Amino acid sequence: MTTVGQIYDFIDGFAPFRNQDGFDNSGLCVGSRGQEVKRILLALDATVSVVDEAKKLGCELIVTHHPVIFHPMKHLDPEYPAARALSYGIACIGCHTSLDSASYGVSDMMVEQLGFENLGIVPEINRSDPQTGAPVGYGAMARCPKMSPEELAVFAKKRFKSAALRWVDGGRDIETVACGSGACSEIMEYAKKLGAQAVVTADVKLDRFIEAERIGMTLIDAGHYETEVIALPYLKEKISGEFDVKCIISHADGIVRGI
Repeated sequence: MTTVGQIYDFIDGFAPFRNQDGFDNSGLCVGSRGQEVKRILLALDATVSVVDEAKKLGCELIVTHHPVIFHPMKHLDPEYPAARALSYGIACIGCHTSLDSASYGVSDMMVEQLGFENLGIVPEINRSDPQTGAPVGYGAMARCPKMSPEELAVFAKKRFKSAALRWVDGGRDIETVACGSGACSEIMEYAKKLGAQAVVTADVKLDRFIEAERIGMTLIDAGHYETEVIALPYLKEKISGEFDVKCIISHADGIVRGI
């Protein structure tokens, strides 16, 4: 019998929950470790639609990137995903910044999605592993074929299947790119010092685009969902390879649309 606790411990082995940022709530958010698991639904977010999908598919566990409980909850309502999952008897595990900053993290998956050469360099180190003392941080540096800023923007939109893409031209040809999954434009200055001419990330605010243009960095916002949903096939392969459970990637995930 496979349990929620065993799945949790396995994920903790390759994306340690202890290494999440202080603001995060990765880990077991709903349910108990002893619950039996035969079917797992994988999604970026445990929305109401995703929770209902898990119920319909007979899943006992939802594994997401973003935790289903992120901000403190002061009351429970059946319309809240966490409360709905609990009422269905479905456990929820989130592996957010713990997976972002893993030795093979979501930014490394971005490099792989783009087909670039991973240089094995993390642009921003912002903490250390409390158990091992090893440096922990965000982003991945990559070498790419020489291309213009516009060529990289078009290429990134295609590879990530972005619903919409925003970018600013840094005014230089690009041979080194920094990738940062989700909202990771803060790696831009670190990446520039390491020789990057471009950053591919998401959730970029206007002031960061303005700063990128000023310092001569191409900055590309390829979409939060698009730069992180690529982690789901990885999680499916890892968990399915270790346990006799059925892992299903959600079809109800990704509620934001582009035109």
